[in-house]
Amino acid sequence: MPPSLSRANDRRRPARRGFTLIELLCALSVLAILAVAAAPSFATLIAGQRVRSASLDLASALVLARSEAVKRNATVSLAPAGAAWTAGWTVSAGAETVRSFGPYGGLTITPSADGGLAVGNDGRLTGAAMTFEFAPGGETSATTRVCVQVSETGRIASTTGACT
Repeated sequence: MPPSLSRANDRRRPARRGFTLIELLCALSVLAILAVAAAPSFATLIAGQRVRSASLDLASALVLARSEAVKRNATVSLAPAGAAWTAGWTVSAGAETVRSFGPYGGLTITPSADGGLAVGNDGRLTGAAMTFEFAPGGETSATTRVCVQVSETGRIASTTGACT
């Protein structure tokens, strides 16, 4: 073999695949900057989702109370599980607890009247209509609030924004 060919074979290096350390560090730093910029918007998103989830739980508890009252032909109550509605709530038929919901941390739940409410055997409230306003804890913006309204007839309406 001629000597020039053997030296040419020695000079060939195998092709390397992958990324260099510098390229990986640059990519990770860009990713970290994007994550830090997106974190505040995720906090608002999560707080809004907590509000919507709790308001939907209350609406489903009201539907459950209404259907149980008609099914049992008896009065069914929906009451806070503790001193405040943020501790959760229970649907009860007499001494029997049908279902419990909650607790709900990081929220403020403001009912229009103290205490719970009762649904008669005809599916209507036995007392006056009530509203429940859900808001993230410490939040003053009306855009993240949800209002759940219960009429005397037992109709449930949920709207975005503060209760009026």
